Amino acid sequence: MSFIRGDRRVKKLGQCRPRREEVARKDTMRLRTSCMKCLEVDGQPPELANSVELRDDGLYEVTCSRGHVTVTAIQEQKFEILFDLGAMALLDGYTREAVSSTAASLERFFEYYILVVSLKHGITYEQFSEAWAPISKQSERQIGAFLFFYLVENKKPLEPLILEARPELDGRSRGDTPTWSAFRNDVIHKGYIPSAEEVIEYGNLVYQFTYRLIGELKASSSEFMTKATFHHLQRAQGADAGQAVATMSVPTLVSLVRAERPSRHLREALPGLEKYRRWLYDRPQSHS
Repeated sequence: MSFIRGDRRVKKLGQCRPRREEVARKDTMRLRTSCMKCLEVDGQPPELANSVELRDDGLYEVTCSRGHVTVTAIQEQKFEILFDLGAMALLDGYTREAVSSTAASLERFFEYYILVVSLKHGITYEQFSEAWAPISKQSERQIGAFLFFYLVENKKPLEPLILEARPELDGRSRGDTPTWSAFRNDVIHKGYIPSAEEVIEYGNLVYQFTYRLIGELKASSSEFMTKATFHHLQRAQGADAGQAVATMSVPTLVSLVRAERPSRHLREALPGLEKYRRWLYDRPQSHS
């Protein structure tokens, strides 16, 4: 998946400063979307894509050069997008930011898992949202809820527990290696600056764990995964009448719709991410 971080070069003292909107344009992650109206009229995608700033709600309203106003909803769940953001940060050399986004991805996957299992047990999306609201800002309670939903769904506790997982790091025995939970807390709360190798190995723990549970859900709850996606895309129904509403899917490292098997290790998946982010996302190639 992919996003762009604009050029952050600083001008020499005395040169005019860029306008505020120019700074915002360069310093934000941006995504390319196509006008579906132009596609309907011309029978092919327009040559020029629209560049839009990445949004938390995944909804993108744009006006193309021909005046068509469209709303595009990204199909991917929040945890899929966040994991790619973490990988992008790693590729760009921002290791602490990579850990932060990867940790957020895992927490949002817990939420997604609870939603799917809730739908499977006859709980409506509205009921789920109401029950989730009191714990929406309490990570530890969310983890507890996830562990018990896993128990209800699988009739056994979750093993091994991702929070206690330890990677294999060169030069260190596994017993002396911090758990995922300890590593995350050291980075986010204590200001620890991890190496790229540490980020890859700990990120692989989350990568493998998430895909393992996605596989379990596909085997037992695929119908309700589809329902979760339906509710996710219903956000676009709030668009004003008369606007064209489209959905868009983007390839992500952690993916609910991936047909092929995931890579054996996150390290093997990163080169592919480096390649497709250059054409899918509004990201200029870096020059050494």
